[in-house]
Amino acid sequence: MELNVKRVVYHILDTGASEPLLSDREADLDADLTEYFTVCLEKAFSADDSRQCDFLPDSAFAQELQGNQDLIDLSRRIAGVIFEQMLQYPAIPAGDLAVVDFLAGGVPWLGVLKLNYKPGYTHQTRTLGNARYSGLSPQRTLLPGTPKADEAALIDRASCRIRLIEKKYEMDGKKDVYLSTRVFGCAQALPEKAKLKAVCESAAAAVRQAYPEPEALDDVPPFDGGTETAVDLMVHNQAVDNTIAVEDVRARMRESYPLAAPAFEQALAEAGVAEDDHMTVSPARMRKMASRSFRTESGIEIKIPAELCNSDEAVEFIHSATGGLSLLIKDVLV
Repeated sequence: MELNVKRVVYHILDTGASEPLLSDREADLDADLTEYFTVCLEKAFSADDSRQCDFLPDSAFAQELQGNQDLIDLSRRIAGVIFEQMLQYPAIPAGDLAVVDFLAGGVPWLGVLKLNYKPGYTHQTRTLGNARYSGLSPQRTLLPGTPKADEAALIDRASCRIRLIEKKYEMDGKKDVYLSTRVFGCAQALPEKAKLKAVCESAAAAVRQAYPEPEALDDVPPFDGGTETAVDLMVHNQAVDNTIAVEDVRARMRESYPLAAPAFEQALAEAGVAEDDHMTVSPARMRKMASRSFRTESGIEIKIPAELCNSDEAVEFIHSATGGLSLLIKDVLV
């Protein structure tokens, strides 16, 4: 997905002060800063812990978003609400807030990126009389060295849907989130990573139940590499631009494992995964899904591309009478 950063308004939310330092104008963007915010947005889109949410009917933010086209004023209001939460709950870390007006695939979006401070050190040189000496100076308001927002909200202005990355902090005696409930007013949803896990585990369980014996599989894909291997590969193969549509997985289940499809769809409904859901999968997780690791009791570990686990020409899994599993690797080059 091509991203085009148009405007950024930047605010400082440091709870060491009694009030936030809010900007009255847009930030000046050069090539480096444009690239920084673009990478922040790209990582937020592909984050495993992001949640696709919907605004609640009484969301004050959603109403403000619809009626306020002034980016600077809207960003100041968002910053003010977040700062109020930070003052009320000291566990929420201080940081800077970037509100970004950008296009994603030609569609207008609003990005809210919270860059939490990281403690660290910088060098400092002093002169005393004729002597000069250097040392370390502690800093408590350093920004992340790599472009990544600790907390973020990505709002699709066309569909009025929101993708959230939020963390839990100590609030009223318990760990809780605040962005979805206290800032944006949206319904919480499964994180992308949890949604993908629910799809894979539900599919594997349904297939194991529907096809308990290998000989019952006939022409459907074999499970010599394990049911999870076959199902993970099936899910992985539905990915387009790091996005997997649940409907595509359901269609493939009906095609490849027809006896397991009803149980799979029921399990998805119980897990809270909607039929029209889409799962964003990070590149790192895509690479992980593309291979399977097998470890022996002695600690030997072998990693095999997932598509080869079900190929008799590449590997063979031999089941012993005692329930053990041996692996025969064919055509080894030495």
